[in-house]
Amino acid sequence: MKIHRTKMGCLNKSFQQQRTALADKTSENQSRAQHHSAEEIQAEDQDEKLRQLINVKRQKINFPAATAVEQWEDLDSKIVLKLDSLIGDSTLEHKLATFDDIVYQTSLETFGAKQYQSKGPPKRSRRQCEMDKLRKQKRNLKKQMKAANSEEKKGLQEIWQHLKARHSALSRAESARKKRSQKRKNQERFLRDPFQFARQLFQQPKSGTLAVSREDLEAHLKETYSYTNRELPLEETAGLIWPAAPGTKFNNKPPNLQELVVNKARAKSAPGPNGVPYLLYKRCPNVLKRLHKILRSAWNNIKVSKEWMTAEGVYIPKEQIRKKLTSFVQYRC
Repeated sequence: MKIHRTKMGCLNKSFQQQRTALADKTSENQSRAQHHSAEEIQAEDQDEKLRQLINVKRQKINFPAATAVEQWEDLDSKIVLKLDSLIGDSTLEHKLATFDDIVYQTSLETFGAKQYQSKGPPKRSRRQCEMDKLRKQKRNLKKQMKAANSEEKKGLQEIWQHLKARHSALSRAESARKKRSQKRKNQERFLRDPFQFARQLFQQPKSGTLAVSREDLEAHLKETYSYTNRELPLEETAGLIWPAAPGTKFNNKPPNLQELVVNKARAKSAPGPNGVPYLLYKRCPNVLKRLHKILRSAWNNIKVSKEWMTAEGVYIPKEQIRKKLTSFVQYRC
């Protein structure tokens, strides 16, 4: 279903129709009262439906090379137009929740998703084909020797020995070729990244499938990430040395555009759950300015989006052939 929506454009049409409706229904003042009208509730329901539609495992976008300046400028202008038309007058919460969805969907419409070709079976060499042929001949001779008489067995035995010697010679040559190929690959891996190569030499193999019930997993998460006595005040510790009062007032202003770490981030870093890599913000300065403006507004209004309160975790086995929850470590993304 996800492939059909992406290739046939069904997701794009529903995306545009729902976003246009949301932009019209959620344009309101930030200082509005807490009472929600029927239009606001309907807009929130449509937001939730759209989030369920998009927040599947997002495909990687086939972005152009970093040197394709014209294509990046075109994408920059398209995203800015979409942002202004769809969430330009909406609430701050709505902007925080849908900004990355609009950026991802516009990029997907422009460049499409990456297409991965499935690799077929490796092509066999002439030596390997000859070895397969000799193996079949040896197997057939074994069957003939069982049914042959004593005189015929001697001739078949000589033929079998000849095939065996030929097969052994080809096997030694093939084994030497594989060793040379593996040696060349190891040299290339070592020269490319010596630290990673050395770490893989001593790294133990890891495998396993997490086999626990949902109730046990939720109980484990609650025990790990919650603390019942967090609201209780701590008692004073004897002998604790209090530091001197700070001499400089803490700067609690929101970071400016130059202080963002986008330019220092690696362009080849894998994108997060929203599917938007750092490369887009590096090559689309106007999109980065829109994001910075929204984040400054959230900073000044002390607004924490609901999207920031959720996290995704992947359980990776610590050792080989493990199933229990204690044998896995969680990586949050």
